[in-house]
Amino acid sequence: MHLAERVMAKHLYPAAFVACAVVIILATCFLLTHPGVFPAGGYVGPASWRESTPAGIRFSGDSYRYISGAEQVLVGEPLTAEQTPYRGYVWVVAACLRSGVGLRGLVVLQIAVALLALLALMAVARQAGGPGLAAVTGAIFALNPDFPVWHTFVMTESLYISAVCLTLWLALWAMPPGRAWRYVPATAAIVLFALLRPSGWIMLPAVALFWIGHAKWHWPWRLAGAAAVVLLFLALAFGGRGFRQGISGQSPVDKLYAGEVVWQEDLWRVAMPPPDGDDRSYLGAVAYIARHPVACVHLALRRLAVLFLRIRPGYSAAHNAVLLAVYLPLAFLGAVGAWLGRRRLEVRLAIALVLAHALVVALTFNDNDGRFSLYLVPPLGLLAAVTLVRAAEVIVGRRRSSGFAAGSRSTPDAAV
Repeated sequence: MHLAERVMAKHLYPAAFVACAVVIILATCFLLTHPGVFPAGGYVGPASWRESTPAGIRFSGDSYRYISGAEQVLVGEPLTAEQTPYRGYVWVVAACLRSGVGLRGLVVLQIAVALLALLALMAVARQAGGPGLAAVTGAIFALNPDFPVWHTFVMTESLYISAVCLTLWLALWAMPPGRAWRYVPATAAIVLFALLRPSGWIMLPAVALFWIGHAKWHWPWRLAGAAAVVLLFLALAFGGRGFRQGISGQSPVDKLYAGEVVWQEDLWRVAMPPPDGDDRSYLGAVAYIARHPVACVHLALRRLAVLFLRIRPGYSAAHNAVLLAVYLPLAFLGAVGAWLGRRRLEVRLAIALVLAHALVVALTFNDNDGRFSLYLVPPLGLLAAVTLVRAAEVIVGRRRSSGFAAGSRSTPDAAV
């Protein structure tokens, strides 16, 4: 490598991070000062909150759930069944209100955590394939126009998207041999992330299975460990009060029988066979799936197509065309990158987090504003960046050994 190339490689990573951070900050500030660019609606709550909050800080129909929950926390009242699955975010809002920074401080915090998430995501990408991969991954994250919008909302999305990035970094940080103590703080942090919203709990078994799958144990022990994780997660799902409320509150069984693809949307529904009786239990749903596997698989695949393409029946044809032009290539590049980098720990973990969140939607529904699709974008962007960087290497005719080159394989010793 020539001296100029070494210097460029040395400074590419920090320069890319600064550039991506500036893009995120400027885009978010623009949205905060131009509330008409992405107007929000559907707020249900006291007018005093809306009137006393700058218009650039956006409220949705769910925002008062978190604000009222924070007010209840501050006066020592218990959270409602609707608020409990989001208690992590409610605590964050309560801390901002208690400290005096209010909802303005909440938005600043969301931006700051997004920058930390950018750093974590780029660190994982650099470990996987060097500064070039980190720069491309950071650019995909920073240039997504949806993310700055959610930084301005009193909603869980901004912090949860950042939590997905931080989970990627933490799971790898915990893995080097001789540092088993790291599993404790990493697991504790991921548990806190899971408290932000109901779908967050899927990251715990995904990461635990990833750790067990790459542990230096004999395969019977790994198989037993994986089975224990699955059983523990199922026990938590059906026995844990808060978790169970989060699942039941979304009525997944009713949405299965109704063939619902997008929340409260009649369009794109799948015509499902009628259920036997009025059994709305989870065991009844399992029996229904066993009786009608083809229809249920069709429903799950349609939900996944909508998830990865981010299109919605309520959007205009032009809007859906733009989304297809962005998210279809991203999904394709991500799939290719998953194959190209399949030997890398970082890529395998990214795949695990994408599949985990996709599983949640396949079993439940898509939201009607595209938020659930965004949970996939950070790890999917890393996978897509693998494809783009490999293609660039081929185009310029340089097949140097890179972190995700064919035949290379990362180990826990090389983890971030």
